[in-house]
Amino acid sequence: MKTLVIIALALISSSCASLIKGQGQPVQLMDDRTKTYKTTCNGVAETIGSCHSKARDTCASGYKIVNEKIDSTGIFREIVFQCK
Repeated sequence: MKTLVIIALALISSSCASLIKGQGQPVQLMDDRTKTYKTTCNGVAETIGSCHSKARDTCASGYKIVNEKIDSTGIFREIVFQCK
């Protein structure tokens, strides 16, 4: 029983770690011609900074924000961005 609990805790903590690194919610290509992307950073494990980090990782030459949404609870966050 103890082994099962330890395995479950290890899986849960590795899932949270991947979300904190921004791997849980992918970047979606919206328009290939204009290099426009969308990503979300929902929940308590990510912040709006996580969205910006994903944009920096996606766009080697920088990016500009097209739209940024944060709901009134602060749990839903989304950015639409274009690579330069």
